[in-house]
Amino acid sequence: MNMRYPHKTYILDDGNRPELAKASVKWGCEYIARCERSNAKAGNLNHALQLTQGEFIAIFDADFVPQSDFLEKTLGYFGDQKVAFIQTPHNYYNVDSFQFRIKKEKEKSWNEQDIFYRLMMPCRDYWNSTFFAGTAAVFWKKALDDIGGFATGTITEDLHTTMLLYKRGWKGIYHNEILSNGLAAKDLKNYHIQKLRWAEGNISLLFNNNPLFTRGLSFSQRICFFAIIFGWLIGFPKLIYFITPPIMILTGSYPIAPFDISFIWRYVMFLAVIIFGFKFACRGYGRVRYDECYNMMNFFILIKAAFRNLFRLKSSFVVTKKGLHEAIGMYDIIPQALLCLICFAGVAWGGFKLSYGISADFLGIGTAIFWSIINGFLALFVMESVTRPHYKRKDFRFIGGFPVQYSIRIDPEFATSAVTGKVVIRRDSGGEWFGSVIGLGVGKDINEHGISLITFTPLPFDKKVSLSLYLDQKVLQCKATILYMQHSNTLHGKMFVYGAKFEGLSEHDIDLINMYCFNTILPRFRYQFSKKPSLFLTMSSKFWKRVQFRRDIRKKITLPLIINATGYSPLTVVTNDISIAGLSFISYFLLESGVILDMEVFTPFGTLNAKGIVKHVREIMTGHSYFVQVKFIQAPECSEDILSNITGKKLKQNHIQRETDAKV
Repeated sequence: MNMRYPHKTYILDDGNRPELAKASVKWGCEYIARCERSNAKAGNLNHALQLTQGEFIAIFDADFVPQSDFLEKTLGYFGDQKVAFIQTPHNYYNVDSFQFRIKKEKEKSWNEQDIFYRLMMPCRDYWNSTFFAGTAAVFWKKALDDIGGFATGTITEDLHTTMLLYKRGWKGIYHNEILSNGLAAKDLKNYHIQKLRWAEGNISLLFNNNPLFTRGLSFSQRICFFAIIFGWLIGFPKLIYFITPPIMILTGSYPIAPFDISFIWRYVMFLAVIIFGFKFACRGYGRVRYDECYNMMNFFILIKAAFRNLFRLKSSFVVTKKGLHEAIGMYDIIPQALLCLICFAGVAWGGFKLSYGISADFLGIGTAIFWSIINGFLALFVMESVTRPHYKRKDFRFIGGFPVQYSIRIDPEFATSAVTGKVVIRRDSGGEWFGSVIGLGVGKDINEHGISLITFTPLPFDKKVSLSLYLDQKVLQCKATILYMQHSNTLHGKMFVYGAKFEGLSEHDIDLINMYCFNTILPRFRYQFSKKPSLFLTMSSKFWKRVQFRRDIRKKITLPLIINATGYSPLTVVTNDISIAGLSFISYFLLESGVILDMEVFTPFGTLNAKGIVKHVREIMTGHSYFVQVKFIQAPECSEDILSNITGKKLKQNHIQRETDAKV
């Protein structure tokens, strides 16, 4: 509904739920239901095609949220009359899912599907072989009418529909920019349901519509689509790789003879080429260790999908649940548990044979023990990661810093013990004295239900706190109840992290929070945690461009920051990092390089007042978010002490020009 380009929004409800029909009227969108549920998702889409008149159709699964500029950035491709659809990358915002690996300190993230959507799909686009991925895509209705609508009789209607379009001479485009965000499966059970459906549907093309032999595809399209199918058969070779080392030890049989040093050094060279070749080809999106863990997690499901196709077992479309995390039992990890048992049994038996002289083949058994340990720990890691209680909240909180002003009524005795913040003592209508602590803190994460609040002042539990959330240009006034506190060792333990639950938010307030989360926090998070060049490439580039190396290491810390500059509106933001020489932050409007800023940084040690000059500005989102780097040019002596406490470094003499008397 919030996409800017003129459009109509339809909810296609296979469940035919009256409450959803009523809600759609309130939201201002259309509602289409059907009585029967034949052909699952494809049937639902085809039914809606008959009842709508739009020239172009954008499709989103119910858990996907498009950005406001989605249509503006995709519809232009249809200037080519042969383009049938535009596909955009899938991106998942619940980064607490086990499909993600997040390193907050290094601002690095890894997602299982990054290689596919950010690297492989653009490559397929070069050969006109990109395909519809089920959601986050736009179709020309004329092209769908040409093939009779979305493909039915299959559980992967997306790939089958793409092949039908290509065979009729249509083109597909891949726009390699994240323009929407969805929910990843939260537990192994639903993740495997999704994986099994994809694998079964893709492998079924070998028997129903084999791209190598079907008519109408180009040679490059045949190769690309066959590669898609072939990739889902990786479960068989992975099982062989996982189980061969312990079998070698337990049986004494070697698949290669002679298994000597001549073979070993060739094998080591081959392995090195494979690993470094993978690192080079994946352009920073792949991680060998993580990818192998997911091969360990999925090999049995992929083998199951292949056998279901081989024996022609009937498949059904099962919707992937994206709700609360479901508990995982031993039944769900039986293949990994058995493999782990076999691997460590092989390690024990191999060690026994070498220790007691049963075998003198130190080279062969030692190599097999090494790989058995690697595979065994891979299986252990998978079992631990999927059974760990990851998900404590039903709804994911978006990670990102923003300023929050808070005010809470407390006892006068407690108020006098506050570390920082403005303390006000008042008398109520009954004549009793009470205290109020007013301060500026940081929102660590947020969703429509609650917030993690960082303060420099201890606050009491089970108290209502008045909050002012600085959501870029808008300020949301609301109330919340403090439920718990997390201990923080940041800045000598002088920062307090509180969990608060919102109270009495209106629908307008909820919409404002959600819009801020998806349109501001999420793109900024992707920018900060996006793929970064290696240290070697960064240093080489700076040396080649004669860029001056930064002498002062900036500390990653989020602190409230108020900025005033001549010709600009006051700006309330948070720092991204800070050093003795400068700081950086993200602004919601453009600041020109060379602008002088008056800055107030609120810290546990007091307020740091300083002047700075804007040295560098980088656009994150067009007309919306800008990464700004500032160099300190003037600060009073007391502020230098505060800066030293934050960074942990002493300032050199005249490192920042100090404010002096009237001579200055």
